[in-house]
Amino acid sequence: FYAVPRGRDGWRRTVPWGPMSLVKTTSSRPSSRPSSASSQQKPGSPAGRPSSAARNRSGSRASTASSPQKPGSPAGSAAGAAENPPVSVGQYVSVVTYEGFVRFVGKTSFAPGNWVGVELSEPVGKNDGSVQGVKYFECPPCHGIFIRQGVPKSIEKPAAPVAPAKAAGADTDDDSGSEGDEVQEIDVVRKSTVRRGGVSAETGEGGGASWTPPVYEKPAGERQQLCDIVRTSQDSKLQMMFGNMTAETFEKIIDAMFLKTVSGGEDVITEGDVGDYFYIVKSGHFDIFQKRASQGRVKVFEASAGFAFGELALLYNAPRAATVTATTQSEVWCLERMAFRMLVVKASEERFRENVAFLKRCDIFAELNTEELAALAEVLLEEDFQEDEAILEQGDKDNNMFIVRKGEAVACIKGDQGEVEVKKYNQGDYFGEIALLLGEPRKASVYAVGAVTCLHISRDTFNRILGPLRDFLQRNIGKYQDYKEAIDAAPGPCEERKRRSSVDDPSWTSGLAGSTEVFDGAAQVKQKVMGRKRDRAILIEPGTEGKAASDEGGVSLKDKVAEDFKNPALVNVSPKFAIPEAFVQAFGGLRLGEKFTLDKSVVITAQTTPTTEGVEDIYTWKAPTWLKGSTHVAVLCQKGQKSAADPTPNQDNYFILHIGSVQIYGVADGHGPFGHLVSFRLVQALPHYLVKSEQFGKDWKAALREAFLKAQEDLLSLCKEHDVNVEASGAAGTVLVFDGPRIHVAHIGDAGAMVASWNRHDSRLVYGTKDHKPEVPEERARLEAAGSEVREVDESSYRIYIRGTTFPGLTMSRAFGDTACAGVLQEPEYKEILLQPSDEYYAVVASDGIWEFIEYDKALDLSAKKLRLKGPRETARFLVEASRKRWAYCCGDYCDDITAIVVQWNVSEKSTDNNHSLIVKRHE
Repeated sequence: FYAVPRGRDGWRRTVPWGPMSLVKTTSSRPSSRPSSASSQQKPGSPAGRPSSAARNRSGSRASTASSPQKPGSPAGSAAGAAENPPVSVGQYVSVVTYEGFVRFVGKTSFAPGNWVGVELSEPVGKNDGSVQGVKYFECPPCHGIFIRQGVPKSIEKPAAPVAPAKAAGADTDDDSGSEGDEVQEIDVVRKSTVRRGGVSAETGEGGGASWTPPVYEKPAGERQQLCDIVRTSQDSKLQMMFGNMTAETFEKIIDAMFLKTVSGGEDVITEGDVGDYFYIVKSGHFDIFQKRASQGRVKVFEASAGFAFGELALLYNAPRAATVTATTQSEVWCLERMAFRMLVVKASEERFRENVAFLKRCDIFAELNTEELAALAEVLLEEDFQEDEAILEQGDKDNNMFIVRKGEAVACIKGDQGEVEVKKYNQGDYFGEIALLLGEPRKASVYAVGAVTCLHISRDTFNRILGPLRDFLQRNIGKYQDYKEAIDAAPGPCEERKRRSSVDDPSWTSGLAGSTEVFDGAAQVKQKVMGRKRDRAILIEPGTEGKAASDEGGVSLKDKVAEDFKNPALVNVSPKFAIPEAFVQAFGGLRLGEKFTLDKSVVITAQTTPTTEGVEDIYTWKAPTWLKGSTHVAVLCQKGQKSAADPTPNQDNYFILHIGSVQIYGVADGHGPFGHLVSFRLVQALPHYLVKSEQFGKDWKAALREAFLKAQEDLLSLCKEHDVNVEASGAAGTVLVFDGPRIHVAHIGDAGAMVASWNRHDSRLVYGTKDHKPEVPEERARLEAAGSEVREVDESSYRIYIRGTTFPGLTMSRAFGDTACAGVLQEPEYKEILLQPSDEYYAVVASDGIWEFIEYDKALDLSAKKLRLKGPRETARFLVEASRKRWAYCCGDYCDDITAIVVQWNVSEKSTDNNHSLIVKRHE
């Protein structure tokens, strides 16, 4: 049981991992609680609240306090609990009303003193023997629990084999302040180590069958506004809590909420208090603080209109984890504790029961017992697919297995006759197990037949939860050999379907197949893009070998590029920019002779050794993080093709830097004859100057501005020293920093970044950068005031020139290098984005090779589901491929260099101690 501090009402909550109960305790001060809950209104609650609910609560407390104690529970009150003799590893014990084996006794890294780790016989525990990333013993998920000596009682039971306890680590450098460590403490004296328990429905506060949800009348407009806030909020918690519930339950929740005004400076929640309400901000602003042992009171987040708080104490029967203070007069929608638990929590439990019942009907899970089915239902994820949408694609790499919950699907395999339909899947059938078991690329594509809902599970989760099924699935892998016979016997290709690949939306796939009807406005887009590319300042024409207009003495661009590669100062990594304290530092290298679609060479230093999968290196490590989940990163940078005679290397470049708890990602999109030299220098200089700034970690806006300007100074100094002309050569640049709880983005030019949510119920664009174009009024005014000339060279296409000349024709108003035109800035535009510890956000930082034809909204549509199901590696790959196909349609043989960094935050992982990963593709 939890010993929750006594509230203002004089009641102490003793919270098991099941329903909550209340026990009246004595106090040195008289209780101010009236004998009837309905005789006094709680401060802050609305007038006229339903008295029946109050009577129910009062009656429940009275009956609970006088009810006989459960067998096996500690005798007496919390303060007077009798202790049992110490236990040792291997003993069979009772813990309150449950039983299990002692698997660990000793000191831990999560709290001082000696602890007892018990493997319970029922799935009512809080972990699998791990706490805060440290494994103390092995047991199935939801069976492990940690308690103090004196709480478990030794009982008679035939001995079982004792699982060896693993040594407890002492690595507790995670300063995230997360409450998700799920340590279950039953010591009723120490309040400071109380952790939250599992989600459970209320039974001890009048939540019986007779409970009726309260109804607070609201004007129609106000009611609709509340509904809109919940449905469109940027707070992903609301989507996760309310996304799966029925319309009837949702309406009851709206009915049960009432509006409250909070004065500026008022604490609406106080850390350590018993939770009473759940809040959604209608208007105003709140700061959220937590007490840290080494730092005192620390601001950890802030909430404005549309954000919610207060759910943790109600979900987990735990004290308030933070203090929430209004910074100005604000309004909040309130949902009282009982209504929250009876409506929100019970809706979640009903969904859970439905999942368990469905799994019982699936043949594949017939070998699982009730506990294993419950554990599986907890971790399965759900995804919806539209008619003819690709669920799996042949050749893809990922590690999910799928179970059809609703609808039908078909498997097709590509053969000599095209795609042949080889198998149909109905409700309860599964597929994708080969990738899950063996890690091999997909053997077939699977398409939805009508609307389909699938449950899916990853390889790591499968291995942790469903070990008993491995042999069963292994026996069925041979069915794919039978598919070959189906292909050979097929009379012809399967019925033509308008398959919706996750790489290509239908409007583009039809155009790529040669159709003239591609999408609305396609011809206009093609004409405009071709015009822009044709008007580039330095156009490489076949037969000229790319002679640069600015070269002296008739030296060709090809010869100049080759000459530069003999100069180590220009093409080798500069030691002065090394960041030895970084855990991982990666960027692209330079090499001559790169061909179309060739991968960028990789320069990487890391404090970990990678594993390899084919031509990919996978780096994994553990580092401090503010997030509750892991961070996964993948990058892909490939050569484009300006012309058949293009002698320049890939002019795109990127960098990835992880240092402490700070993550930094950047892309430099080079242009002009020496853009490759510019971008190569920038990806070394930018992170260096950012880390060395005195404002690093303090004022990110100032630190980023300083880094951009110093990188420009360094670039010009290098070019002057080594005779590199950057009058018409330069680079756009974007840098994204994650330093919890904020994302910081700085950019110049047309390299861009988008931040979005990958949550299934809340896939939405959060932010996208805007290109710095000369036609933007404020940009044009600055350029012309500095003496440059802005001209419209084609419809909606503007360029920057030295006044009275046709040089250089720059397409962006801010860029590194590009010294010919006065008024071109290197000062970045800055954006700050607030992130909650559990927000499932992701970022795509990419060059114009991606963004030329894929707007941010379209990128979201194409990538959010891909990211959920297949991770950042496949997401980066498909973005690059989809972009290249669009270049081919609109520009023929011309294609920009293409770079994409995909960062996925808050990936749920429990089977590994590492919380960061990076996948890079080695150049061959």
